[in-house]
Amino acid sequence: MKKNIKYTVFGHTGFLGSNIVKFLKEKNYDVFLPSRNKIKFTKNLNNIIYCIGSDNVLDDPINAIQSNLMMLSKIIINNKFKNFIYISSTRLYLNSKNTNEKDAIKINTSSKNYFYNSLKAVAENFCLSQKNKNIKVIRLSNLYGLNFRKQIYLLPSLIRNSKNNKKINIYINKKSKKNYVNINNVIDIIIKIMNKSKYRLYNVASDKRLTIEKIASSIKKVTNCKIIYSNQKERFDEPKIDITRIKKEFKFKPTNNFDNFIPDIIKKYKL
Repeated sequence: MKKNIKYTVFGHTGFLGSNIVKFLKEKNYDVFLPSRNKIKFTKNLNNIIYCIGSDNVLDDPINAIQSNLMMLSKIIINNKFKNFIYISSTRLYLNSKNTNEKDAIKINTSSKNYFYNSLKAVAENFCLSQKNKNIKVIRLSNLYGLNFRKQIYLLPSLIRNSKNNKKINIYINKKSKKNYVNINNVIDIIIKIMNKSKYRLYNVASDKRLTIEKIASSIKKVTNCKIIYSNQKERFDEPKIDITRIKKEFKFKPTNNFDNFIPDIIKKYKL
C-alpha cells in the first residue's frame, strides 16, 4: 500500500493531467485534486505536478497570463510541498537549431507567435531561480494517447473533424514535421524526475518526428475520411529535440508506436 505518498495535480481535468491522475490512482497513490482557481492550502501538498497552461494566448491573453504564470508563482510561494514539477513546452525551441537544455532560448518580442513562448520562458525562469532545488521544469513535446476531449491541438482537431465532418483540412505543407511522444512514456519519466534527478530542467520528447501527411493518413486508415491539402508552399518543421539528458540518466526510450496507437485513440475519443 502506498497511501502515505501524496501527489497534487493542478490541471487535472486536461489531457495530460487526467492521464496522470488515472496512472497515480491505478498505482494506489493518494492523489489530491485542487478546486479550480484555488491557490493556497493549509496542508502540505507534497509532490506537485503543475499541468495548467492555456494555449489560447492570442484570443484570451489574460487567462493565458493567469494560468501559465500567475497561478504558478502564487502556488509555489504560498504552499508547503516536497517536490514541484512545472510542465513547460518544447515550443520554446521555435526556430532554434540547438535544442539542448543548456542552449539559450530565442524570443522575438515583436512577433505574436512568441507570446506563448514568452510566458513559458518567464515561468521557467521563476521556477529555476528559486533556491529550492526540488522545483523542476519539464519541456514537453506534443502528446498522443487516450482521454482526448475537446482540445484545440492538431491531433484531437484532426480526429474530431475526421469523425464529424468526414474530412481533414491541412493548411500547411504535408511534409511539415511534428514531434509526438506517447503520454505513457511521459508520465513515467515525470514521476522519475520528481523522485530523483540530477538536473532541474529536462526535455521530454520523441527521438523521431512525424510528417503531417503521416499523421493524416494514419487517421484516414481508421475513419476513411477525405484529406484536403491547401497552402502547400508553407512548410513548418518542429525542431528535432535533444533528449540526450533523459536518455543517459533514465535510459529513456520512446516507444514510437503512433501508427499502432491511432485506432484505439479514435475509438475512445470523446467528442
